[in-house]
Amino acid sequence: MARQTGEAMFLQESSDGRSLLYIERNQGTRLAILDVTEPDHVKSEGSVQLDAPDAFDFVSNLGNRSILVQFRRGHGNAVLYLHNGRLPTLQWVQGLPLQSPIMRLGSDGFTVTSHADKPLPRRHPVADNANFPDLVRLLDIKRIREAITDEDTGTTFLLAENGLYLIRRPAVEWHTRSHVASDGG
Repeated sequence: MARQTGEAMFLQESSDGRSLLYIERNQGTRLAILDVTEPDHVKSEGSVQLDAPDAFDFVSNLGNRSILVQFRRGHGNAVLYLHNGRLPTLQWVQGLPLQSPIMRLGSDGFTVTSHADKPLPRRHPVADNANFPDLVRLLDIKRIREAITDEDTGTTFLLAENGLYLIRRPAVEWHTRSHVASDGG
């Protein structure tokens, strides 16, 4: 499922404490859901058919169970309701004048800008020496569409033309797990 192409993605903590990665696919008609709570054991939570007129971009959280999305090519805005994590639904927003480019502010805010956003880099070299401590490799990922980092695990998710890449930081994962275990979680 991670090797299928996607248009946009959003990382959201669910009400039960899991980290879910939502990936918009097929020009907005499909939403893939991955449980990325444990980056070394990513699990598919399935995919959902959406009634969307076009590809969309995730804008911002609207509380802990909904996400504002903006359709490309001027098709307006909608709210992606996550009331049931495995069956999200889109609901149109009437009268929300967000036709200018939108820039995310952290994980829970956004601003509407009058300047065009900078294009994402077409290549993203990433150093990786987790499996080969004596050798640093560069991973040349072409045409990155979006990058999101989970601050809890240190994992960076790169959505590229040929799928999803995870860049893990095992030391951060271990640190997070040891704190959860020592807190009794």
